Amino acid sequence: MSNITLKELAMKLGISVSTVSKALNDSFEISDETKQRVRDMADEYNYRPNILAKSLKTGRSNTIAVIIPYLANPFQSQILEGAQQAANERNYKLVFMQSRENAELEADSLRTLHQQNIDGVIITPSADSNLKYLKQFHQLCPLVLVDRIDFDLPTFKIGVNNEKGAFDATQHLIDMGRTDILVLCGKNIGVSQKRIAGYKKALLANYITAKEENIIQVDYGQSREDLIKNLTNLLANKLKEHDNPIGLLGTTDTLTVNALGILSKLEISVPAQVAVIGFANTEIAESLNPSLSTIIQPAFEIGYKGVEKLIQMVESKNRFQIDFDTTILDTTIIQRRSSKA
Repeated sequence: MSNITLKELAMKLGISVSTVSKALNDSFEISDETKQRVRDMADEYNYRPNILAKSLKTGRSNTIAVIIPYLANPFQSQILEGAQQAANERNYKLVFMQSRENAELEADSLRTLHQQNIDGVIITPSADSNLKYLKQFHQLCPLVLVDRIDFDLPTFKIGVNNEKGAFDATQHLIDMGRTDILVLCGKNIGVSQKRIAGYKKALLANYITAKEENIIQVDYGQSREDLIKNLTNLLANKLKEHDNPIGLLGTTDTLTVNALGILSKLEISVPAQVAVIGFANTEIAESLNPSLSTIIQPAFEIGYKGVEKLIQMVESKNRFQIDFDTTILDTTIIQRRSSKA
């Protein structure tokens, strides 16, 4: 069925254009019953708001953006899916850009978006992100931080309980009889410190001494080829130091999934020699050999909530007077064959 105008929709409903507009914009002045009636009729007649007219009236483009490090990363792509869903439901257009873990490319992306009159940006800061520039940009255009939220920036932040997720994963490895546990971390990645803290707390809770040499920092600024090459060398050398079965905790999708593949190439038996678990939202975890034990983050919800918070700022009369909060979501542990005999 073809589109109809707001005026035509109001005529069919027998109410004013103003009431229909307020109902579609979820105004507190309109009852829930009327809102639902208006939405049902709007869906039936395929009503779509005139974005250009709304833009001229409000001075906004009704377009928001998401900047993530890599679209190919399952966790980050799921954040984008959640953001897309929330934007569609609120009649906002959404564009996305990749920083590729490069602070300069991230800054260039922000400048480009600002030149395009974007209303606001949801961002997962890159490794070595320039906080000073983020603060300057935030004065001009609202930012919401997702995933890597440990930045001194007065805004809404949505992340997960990284410390508890790492604690639970480490405890699982300990329960599997592994007391010597390596942890793979992204160097200069905002989430790493809290995940390392959770790892250390789990060791302490089980009276196991934390060894700094077991914390392996991996440079996230290098190419994927160099990352795999260097990670292979790091793991090969580190494994020579251990005669008994050990555990391995990966703190990111990239490190966890690649570590499993590298161990296979090194002909290391998983989980007999190395029990593996890590933060990973990959949908093929069950299909890997062995199937990968994972800490799942609610990525879709992170992206969805990010858009909700961003639009709240965009549509606020004075966003600098908003009481910003931080939303922390729980992770879920899924035990599979890579960590269980």
